[in-house]
This record gives sequence, structure tokens and C-alpha cells, in this order.
Amino acid sequence: MMSRFVACTAVVLVATATYACNGTTGDLLVTFPAYASGVPGASAPFSVNGYTIQLTYAHMYIGAVYVDEAPASSGGTFNTPACISQGVYCAEVTTGLDVDLLSTEQQPFPVPGSGSADLGLSWELYLTSGDVNNPTNSGFGVPNTADLVGTATRESDGAVFSWAASVTINADNRGQPSQQPGQPGLNPICKQRILELANISLTLSPGVSMLLTIDPRGWFKLPIDFSSLPSVDSSQCQGNQNAIYLLNPGPIDCIPDSSNLSGSVVGSQQGQTLFKGIFTAGSAAYALTYLSPGT
Repeated sequence: MMSRFVACTAVVLVATATYACNGTTGDLLVTFPAYASGVPGASAPFSVNGYTIQLTYAHMYIGAVYVDEAPASSGGTFNTPACISQGVYCAEVTTGLDVDLLSTEQQPFPVPGSGSADLGLSWELYLTSGDVNNPTNSGFGVPNTADLVGTATRESDGAVFSWAASVTINADNRGQPSQQPGQPGLNPICKQRILELANISLTLSPGVSMLLTIDPRGWFKLPIDFSSLPSVDSSQCQGNQNAIYLLNPGPIDCIPDSSNLSGSVVGSQQGQTLFKGIFTAGSAAYALTYLSPGT
């Protein structure tokens, strides 16, 4: 993931640096360790939309984290067709991490983050490895955005559905091209791969670390009918077969990895709903904080 920290260039970033940085407020340049984790209780059963869901496996790949000095209402990529913010990024973590969302252990990103001691008011999560603009950036060698396995018990009659889901984001399964004549670039694939989040007020300082927490239960606020899923052996599920389908005992059904299936195809609405749930969960699923030394 290419660095987009624009506050200062050609400067070695160290936690004790005292260099002024042209183009910013002149605050310290900082490097910091970055971590991600799940939240307590994520593996416990939870009730939503007529089902009791229990996740037995939940992973998400985070390609990068960016913190923007602009608030969501006036800067960044919010409500625009652009994927590169026009604001100033004051913190970034550019090397990806596969996060076990059922673990509360602080899992370290492989490379420290960097930034300046400026106030961040909005932030972004990249949901793929490599170039977010590449329409075919998926498949072998590119981590899935999310992999899930669980059960859903229908509360009305106690029926239990065993299911799995893999989520990838490329032009074939998530592409939503613009329908406006002469404006084919209004919905680029990169917009599907970047979560734009608000409601932070964070300032870096030497010695702090970054912690991203993700609660996958927040992805299920929108109703999913688990009784209408296709079998894992069906054609709708062949595209997202991976190691999670080989678990013993394995899942029986799958949530298709697509938003583009015909409405008459079994599971078509469920694949779209899960992706929308991941993309719109906001603070119900995603939180960012800076931790003081020793915490």
C-alpha cells in the first residue's frame, strides 16, 4: 500500500523527532505501533432480526488505515466520487493485517504507522491489499476482505442454519457502474473498497499506539434470511470456496459473495445485504483510539 501521508516528505519519522514540518502546524513527527483486535463477547450468541447468531470464525483483512485532519462533513472522500482525500492525512498505517475478530488480543500490524501530532477528525479503512483502483484486485494472492462461519437459529421455531461467507470486492461481484450518460467514473471500484468513518477527535503524540477494534456483530443490523441461503455446493457459492468451507464439521449453506446476482437467484439479496452491512456499520462495528504507553 503506497504511503499517502502528505504532511511532510523526505524526513525520517521517529517518535522523538522535533523537526518542523512545512505545510502543517509544525507539530512533531511520530512513528507508532498499530494494532487491531476484536471486542469482548463477539463469539457469544446475539439476537437480531428474528435469529440468534453465533460466529465461530470471523476474520477481516485491513489493507490500510488513514486518519484525516478534515471532519467528515467538509473533507475526505465523503459524498464525492474521489477516493483520494483532498484533506491532510495526519496518521497512516499502510501495511495490511488479517485480523481475528473473535480475539481480543492486540494483533500488531507488521509495519509501524507514521504521522504528525495534529488533530484527526475522520478516518478511512482500506478493505483490500494493493491498489484499490484496480478493478480485478482479487483472487489468488489477494486476501479476502472478510471470512465468516457461524450458525443462525430462527427464534420462531428453533430451526438452526449452518452457514459461511467470504467477501471480496472487485468489479465482477461488487461493481456498480454509473448509469449517468457521460459520467462512467461516478462509482469507481475504489469507493467500494474504502470505509469512510467519522466521529473521532484524536491527536498523535510520542509514545502512543493506535488500536483499531472491529465488532462483526455490527454487520448484521440489516435483516438476513438465513433460511433462504443456497447450499455451499451450489453454483452461487463456488466462487467463494476457501479454507473455511473445509472445516469439520463444515457449513451447510453460504452467503454468496456478490451484489450483482439476479434477484431470482437463491441468496442474491443476502450477499448484497451482508456487504452493505459491512460497509455501513459505522461505529457499531469500527472504533479507533490512541493508547497511552502501558495500556
